[in-house]
Amino acid sequence: MKPIKIFSIAMTVSILLGMTFSCEKPAGPGGKASVTGKLYAKDFDKYATVKLSEYYVAGENVFICYGDNKAVGNDVKTSADGSFEFLYLNKGHYRIFANSRDTSIHYNGSNKEIAV
Repeated sequence: MKPIKIFSIAMTVSILLGMTFSCEKPAGPGGKASVTGKLYAKDFDKYATVKLSEYYVAGENVFICYGDNKAVGNDVKTSADGSFEFLYLNKGHYRIFANSRDTSIHYNGSNKEIAV
């Protein structure tokens, strides 16, 4: 029996913005900001009542959407310690997410908007 995996992303937003006096650029690549974080999983029994394990996840894809765009703008794989990084972003709003392999339960997670 395969355990249920629930992913959550613990994100730290690193802002490395230089002084710019030009027109405002849209969210997306081309700037000096970055978003970093770690992907964390909790495995539960088939009833989602007993937590079996929890750990940082290596080798999984993490996705970023730029601004109000619904399409994925880029993706990266997590490193051995579960960390990921999106570099060289313009100031803007981004949506970061990872997909769980098991969709047998509904997870009431919340979306968090990140301003960079």
